[in-house]
Amino acid sequence: MKIKLAAFTFSIAISLLFTSNVFAADYSIVFGNTAPSAVNFNSPLSSSSTSGFAAVNSKWNQPRSSGTNPHNGVDLNAPLNTNVYAPYDGWSTGISVTGSYDIDFLVDANNNNIQDDGDYHIRFYHMNSREAAGKKSKGALIGKSGNQGTTAAHLHFGICSTSSGLVWLRNEVNYRHLSSTNWNSGKHLDAYAQVTWSSNTASFTSYIMNDGAKEYFSEVRMYYRTTSGSWTDGGVIPRSGDTYNYNFTGKVSSGTSVQWMIRIMRSGVSQAAFGPAKFYQPDNNPNASSYTYGYWTNTVS
Repeated sequence: MKIKLAAFTFSIAISLLFTSNVFAADYSIVFGNTAPSAVNFNSPLSSSSTSGFAAVNSKWNQPRSSGTNPHNGVDLNAPLNTNVYAPYDGWSTGISVTGSYDIDFLVDANNNNIQDDGDYHIRFYHMNSREAAGKKSKGALIGKSGNQGTTAAHLHFGICSTSSGLVWLRNEVNYRHLSSTNWNSGKHLDAYAQVTWSSNTASFTSYIMNDGAKEYFSEVRMYYRTTSGSWTDGGVIPRSGDTYNYNFTGKVSSGTSVQWMIRIMRSGVSQAAFGPAKFYQPDNNPNASSYTYGYWTNTVS
């Protein structure tokens, strides 16, 4: 009987280990919101605004089973030595993170040839070569993609800030100018996009890009509160197409300011992603920690 009880206890412990990330929680701030300003980027795989929309292997803040999880940038399908171009005017600088030819690119958002646009960078990883450092015009060649590091050939890129550690930002807002046939107007690039509030309803788009194929998350859940303190589990958010809508009417009193966030789960991956994204691998239960998760704030009418 004692042997059976011990085996049962061990089984429960193993089950808990694989259904919770409590022991592996990492509250490093590696994700942020948007860049200082939104400007119309080209694809980094084209010198023009009308091409280069390669298959998206993995989105920003997308849960996945290998590599950074959730993903801290965007992976594009790019065979070895594919040309990589400046998505906007700015300054290219060589760095070494995943290999010897990575690039940090400082964006000249106001096009005045002065580095006065704030903490506004783009990173390019796994590069096989790079052009000389210096000022680059939008569409100028900056290097060639590669397979540096323990990875197959592809291009990892993403908007980020660097002044307080490396923080990866949303990319979709700089690609909203695209047509729906090109990266779905940017929505292919980020795990959540087009976040809006109207008539007490929080709305956003969310789906997976898996080596160019669209998939849907196994669950997208709402958490909300009216003041600092515990989060209310608002339940699974209904989806219509790519869009999720959650109506707060009746959830809190009229005139109340509500803080809300979403938790995104992917089948086969235990670590959730959150929106607004903030921490690297926080506990999947936001009430299990004293750390302040990211949230949006709106007023219920």
